[in-house]
Amino acid sequence: MKQAALLAGALAFAAITTPVHAIAPSCQGQIDALKAAVANQPKAAAEASIRTKLNEAQRLCSENKDEESQALARDIRQQVDRSNASGEASGSSTAPPPQKQQ
Repeated sequence: MKQAALLAGALAFAAITTPVHAIAPSCQGQIDALKAAVANQPKAAAEASIRTKLNEAQRLCSENKDEESQALARDIRQQVDRSNASGEASGSSTAPPPQKQQ
């Protein structure tokens, strides 16, 4: 009984201390998902700097430089978010203007 408790404790500890990248999707899977997300954002997809960074992240991934690729992917996500926010702030909303009361 004592051994079972020790084994359970060891497994729980191992699960807690497992590095995130060991259970995260593959580097290539993350880049593919990011590419799909960018493709769904026309304004972001049109930015050459985002496309260039995506290609660089892809290259880093293929060279097994996962940490560098993921850091670049974070930068890309932030840039896409900024691009979307600036598009929303510039009045690209599809909501009709408010009607005047008579």
